[in-house]
Amino acid sequence: MAVAGISDSVTAALHLAINGLDTRQRTITSNIANVETPNYLAKEVKFEDSLKAALSGGGDPMSASISVSDSTAPLLENGNNVSIDSELMASSENLLRQKLVVQALNSKYALLRTAMAGN
Repeated sequence: MAVAGISDSVTAALHLAINGLDTRQRTITSNIANVETPNYLAKEVKFEDSLKAALSGGGDPMSASISVSDSTAPLLENGNNVSIDSELMASSENLLRQKLVVQALNSKYALLRTAMAGN
């Protein structure tokens, strides 16, 4: 979802990345909340490969997809496969990626503001 009037592939890719990372953070939070739920299968969010394929083909980054699927991690005795350690690490990594993408988007908009101001 690009900003009206600003629809280049970098901006579109950054917006898709923000959406994907937000979906991943909500999924990780749900996994952590269900760490003790019997037969709960952890969910995983994937979008990087789809985004990379869309960008490498010169196509529209917004054609990339965000998918949520069940984790294939081994099951515990209660049929649950949530690893709290893995989820906490994934959450930390995801938060760092979110900050990086937001910084990149802010830099992109700052560059546009500078160009429009003529400085």
